[in-house]
Amino acid sequence: MAKKNIAVLDFGTNHISVLIGDRGINGTFDVRGFAKSSYAGFLDGEVLEPEKLGTVLVNTITAAENNARAKITHLYIGVPAEFSIAEVRTATLDFPKKHRITDRDIDEAFSVSDEFSSSPTHIVVNRSPICYELDDEERVIDPRGKVSTHMTATLSFMLCERNFIGLISQGIHDLNIPFVEFISETLAEAMYLVLPDQRDRSVILVDCGYLTTSVAVIVGDGIVHLRSFALGGGQLTADIAEMLNAPFEVAEILKQNIALTGQPTENEKMTVSYQGTDYQFETLAVYEITMRKIRQIAKMVNKSLESCEYERPEYIPIFLTGGGISYIRGVCENLSKLLGKEVSIIKPDVAQMAEPEKSSVVSLLDLALKQNHANYSFFIKIFKKQF
Repeated sequence: MAKKNIAVLDFGTNHISVLIGDRGINGTFDVRGFAKSSYAGFLDGEVLEPEKLGTVLVNTITAAENNARAKITHLYIGVPAEFSIAEVRTATLDFPKKHRITDRDIDEAFSVSDEFSSSPTHIVVNRSPICYELDDEERVIDPRGKVSTHMTATLSFMLCERNFIGLISQGIHDLNIPFVEFISETLAEAMYLVLPDQRDRSVILVDCGYLTTSVAVIVGDGIVHLRSFALGGGQLTADIAEMLNAPFEVAEILKQNIALTGQPTENEKMTVSYQGTDYQFETLAVYEITMRKIRQIAKMVNKSLESCEYERPEYIPIFLTGGGISYIRGVCENLSKLLGKEVSIIKPDVAQMAEPEKSSVVSLLDLALKQNHANYSFFIKIFKKQF
């Protein structure tokens, strides 16, 4: 049997990454090939400069294959939250007598509750369980093997915009990759970054990138609420550059080095050396610009959560990931005060990839590899359907 060469394609808001890999020892990853390319990105639900995207996709995938010295046979494409919708549905199955629940019953529950096949704008890419309720109101995450006279399934469906799938599919068409599937980036991060017992108690995952931020409420193995907004680390850099009349690259360095652990004094200075020139700025000014943007992000996170219909415990924590603001010292303490909840950084526990900005690509690889060794599928074979 020919060896599978599994790869994932991750869309950041300003770069595309392709990672070819396999499972290593002790839950690690064996990275065989990697490539990363800049592109115009996406904003407000639109891919910027779509006419150039195909070339970027082909070049990045080809570069990863050259690094790995292998042709990709299975490609899993991450769908950003910007192009995704999370929908929750319930289905109840009544059995004539005591019944041991099987995979067939779970599949039937999903089939009964999947009402999205006729949607002209979206298509289901992933499905996952939130919880199941059995006799005596017993709530379980995995009902297989349990005996009950009924089963009420609360299920999460991740939908992707058909236009996004069409655009990407067209861009990689000439590569003739035998197996291509789309994965919800948010679901992948939830399943990999957040521990099962934490998911069972409910958590909020905030992925703040360069141009956009997503806010997801996770329960069990499913996403019950997902929103995104056009605000991230790139807008903070732009604010610093504009308000301090600094080159954009210098503003990026200032952002990476500012500390929000305490308000600076009026006499403190920050010095940045860039291309042979030294730039000096008041630390307090950089601090105030940064805090203003952090407050804006916190306000938008709260606004994103207001429309969540799923009941959330007051103690529910927030995990922050992504490369937008996670590395700013003191950001979690300030967000915790602004949001009224504990905020902590979450990132991959993988050597050489233990950075919040790599959360999505590592999470996608983890879910893709699990899919190739699992009995139960999170994935819907969407390429059997007509776009």
